[in-house]
Amino acid sequence: MPLHPPNETELLEALSEAKDASECLMAAYDAIDDTLDALINTIFHKDDYAVKYVVDPLLSGDGPLGDILVRAKLLLGLGVISKEVYDDIDIFVTLREWTKLQENNVNFTEVDVIFELNKVTAIQKMMPIEYDASMAEGLDPVMLKMYLERHYQRVKSTLILAITELVSTLCRDNPLL
Repeated sequence: MPLHPPNETELLEALSEAKDASECLMAAYDAIDDTLDALINTIFHKDDYAVKYVVDPLLSGDGPLGDILVRAKLLLGLGVISKEVYDDIDIFVTLREWTKLQENNVNFTEVDVIFELNKVTAIQKMMPIEYDASMAEGLDPVMLKMYLERHYQRVKSTLILAITELVSTLCRDNPLL
């Protein structure tokens, strides 16, 4: 089932249940992927014959529209999404690839991850993510753990708001969903 405002609870649950930055970033990517899939399906699914013999093969994992960025480019080209939304999708694809490259061992204190997240439109508008490693210097282990956990929760909350905004924008701009 696609994620859209009536089903926002699923999105919030998936993100809030994430145990680390990698799971958070993957859940964010999945939410965007599900929403784009629903959007493409509403545009191209017209009748059973078209769905079975034309659309489904295009959208399958090995089909030409199986890749999230190809779908996003098509939607951008059709005027269904804005360049701003496309750029945000591209950022989450980049973060997913980075997470996979790092074998799911990323963290919200990494400069590259924070840099990419801060390029997301909703995060720029709400509250850019900041992390100052010098603030953690000299903290005893218990305080350091608390400091890092607070930072993680702050980033996770910001990410939840950003993804919710992105999914809502996709759905609001496309009443077919």
